[in-house]
Amino acid sequence: MVDENDAPVANARVRVGDRETFSGAAGTFSLIVAAAGTQTVTVDRAGYFQLKKPVEIGPDVTLVLNRQLEVFQSIDVGAQPAPVEPEQTQREDGLSGTEVNNIPYPASHSLRSAMKLMPGVVQDQVGGLHFHGGSENQTRYTLNGFDITDPITAKFTTRLAVEGVRQMELETGRESPQYGGASAGTLQIQTNNGTDQLQYTATNFVPGVDMKEGLHIGDWTPRAGISGPIVKGKAWFSDSFDGEYNPGILTGLPSGANSNAFWAAGNLLHTQVNLNQTNILYADLLTNLDHQAHFGLGALDPVSTTQAVGDNEWMAGVKENHSWAGGAMLETGFEWLHVGHTHTPVGDALYVMDPQGRSGNYFVTSRERGRRAELFTNFFPAPMHFGGRHQLQIGASAERLEYHGDFSRSGFEQIGLAGELLSETTFRGSGIFSLPNTTAAAYANDHWQPRGNFYVDAGVRADWDELVRNWAASPRLAASWAPFADAKTKISAGFAVLHDAANLEEFARPLDQQPVTISFANGVAGTPMVNTFAIGRNLRLPRFNEWSAGVQHDFGHRIAGEFEWLRKRGADGLVYQSTGTTGIGDNGPELSYGLGGNYVLENARVDRYDEAMVSVRQKFGDQYEWMASYTRSSAVSNAVLDINADQPLQVANNFGAMPWDAPNRFLGWAYLPLPWRDWAVAAMVDYRTGFPYSVVDEHGYVQGAVDAQRYLSNFDLNLSIERRFVFRGYRLAARIGANNLTAHRNPTAVNNVVGSPSFGTFYGDEGRHLVVRVRFLGRLKQ
Repeated sequence: MVDENDAPVANARVRVGDRETFSGAAGTFSLIVAAAGTQTVTVDRAGYFQLKKPVEIGPDVTLVLNRQLEVFQSIDVGAQPAPVEPEQTQREDGLSGTEVNNIPYPASHSLRSAMKLMPGVVQDQVGGLHFHGGSENQTRYTLNGFDITDPITAKFTTRLAVEGVRQMELETGRESPQYGGASAGTLQIQTNNGTDQLQYTATNFVPGVDMKEGLHIGDWTPRAGISGPIVKGKAWFSDSFDGEYNPGILTGLPSGANSNAFWAAGNLLHTQVNLNQTNILYADLLTNLDHQAHFGLGALDPVSTTQAVGDNEWMAGVKENHSWAGGAMLETGFEWLHVGHTHTPVGDALYVMDPQGRSGNYFVTSRERGRRAELFTNFFPAPMHFGGRHQLQIGASAERLEYHGDFSRSGFEQIGLAGELLSETTFRGSGIFSLPNTTAAAYANDHWQPRGNFYVDAGVRADWDELVRNWAASPRLAASWAPFADAKTKISAGFAVLHDAANLEEFARPLDQQPVTISFANGVAGTPMVNTFAIGRNLRLPRFNEWSAGVQHDFGHRIAGEFEWLRKRGADGLVYQSTGTTGIGDNGPELSYGLGGNYVLENARVDRYDEAMVSVRQKFGDQYEWMASYTRSSAVSNAVLDINADQPLQVANNFGAMPWDAPNRFLGWAYLPLPWRDWAVAAMVDYRTGFPYSVVDEHGYVQGAVDAQRYLSNFDLNLSIERRFVFRGYRLAARIGANNLTAHRNPTAVNNVVGSPSFGTFYGDEGRHLVVRVRFLGRLKQ
């Protein structure tokens, strides 16, 4: 079983009559049929068009599956695969490149924004991603198999052109032991491969015009891609470029002080070389650059308080697949990744926090560099048969990480409701440091088919981390069963132990500067209070116990329904705990944070996440489909507010809802044909409960329970109409529409200071946005 470029296709479901099997990691499969001669063979695999054709049965048969790619016109180029895959024990969340390009989500040029099209994934007010209740640094991000998680923050900072993405798959709920170091799952991004045919695209290649604050260039998001053969039948390439310019005009701010200009550029080159029939070499080269003039600009934060922010990322990776005739395959890869982040304030005046907003200049100047060198190997022996069919998988990986920081902080003042000085904070220490880390992991898994459509995955993973200096074992068990002969219903369940990796940014806190705070009463200065940070002893990697279950059913007419239940309980989370904290409540240690104190990194964090999700989806034609889902969830922790050198808030009991907790969310999207040829309508509706926030007094003390209040509910309705046409032999697609069609407020900031005249006032209304997109899809094939 291979694709168009002779690369093996694993986990493809092969059916001949009433007999079926699945291809192994090397693409090989074995099936005993009732009679020789010509038989109709049906093959299904997610991400590929269904193959159904008569085949002359023999000892050696090669079948070619065509990858699902975006098509230009509504011509039936291939049938869709079956919506239920009985051999898949893992939860199946993901988006195809076609869906990413067709659905009108906000900021549709951004792959980061596209991720919230998956149920269970939310994006907070500042763009942070949260997968199934986790923080952004609790998810692992891979690109064509290489780890691209930011080595400093463990967040997703990579920029990729959406047109160059073939598939995004989120492995969460019944995860394979191959994936670890992230309790919220692993997001796998696969990009397009080149073929023997030269192809090229361009999107939004003409800049827009904006009339705000006079006539000037508006939002411009040019993207371009080219792919094709290096040597036909042997080597191929795919290159995608992504750019962006945004003048960053904010409504509601004074003219001349309401611009946060932003530019970015990124490029990814992906190649495949078939060295021979058994060896395939892949290589990736990624470059990202961006700059933001006034990061942090908002209704309560004028230009003087903002920072100039610059980021860069460089990645090079090589991977080789070797397969044997018996069905075994070995995959080995190496990657080098570098990231850089700089933050520069407008000036060096003292930063002032007032109940009505902020003034002065931001107090942190920083330059950070992070690196990762990764080596990994995965081995798939040939399938074995005893008590059923077994597909074993074993592997190992090692990473060397480095973090270099250079921080310089001036200080800040806290002003009271009457305009009096409440406190003044300065910083001591050099703020220059380096912190390395080495991690290693090994795993084994058995994908066992004891009989019929019943499958079991059983495995274990072991992780070691130099910063923690401890091993962590992660057993995994999952099963799926299709109880009926037509395999249109599947029941899945599983249990997994997950561990989060040590975070370099968190472990570097004792090496950074320390805040020194002086409080004032009636103008009289008190005793200076110092916050110190230290690393505790006998640390363990954070542990999560995860139970999950799901049901999928194929209702026919390509309509599939799904129900998923997920329960995660986190313990031993790493958090800085005050040495004076001794209280243990129903929700674990009662963590607190004040101005002054000694904080030690301990395994004291407790997290809870519960989720129930139901969805219905229908696919038809080439690329038309719709999806509707509802998710009920709860995310709570005893470490809601982060305790760090730059955090001025103070809290007595840090237990509450996480800042991205959204108990109710309805998500629906569609790309549907219109009665007129080559016309389509694209829509997205997204409703969720408003995110929580805390109320504080003029001193910065949290009043009542942490995160006890909520923003207004968020509602987005996006609608676009698209036409695909041919102009002088070239294929084009033009789209016009509106985001937030109902002009729902959707605020992103709130005045949360009790006693302030504007207390409880929400800011940052989203407004309605006109969206225009023009895509050039290459020359029409004759």
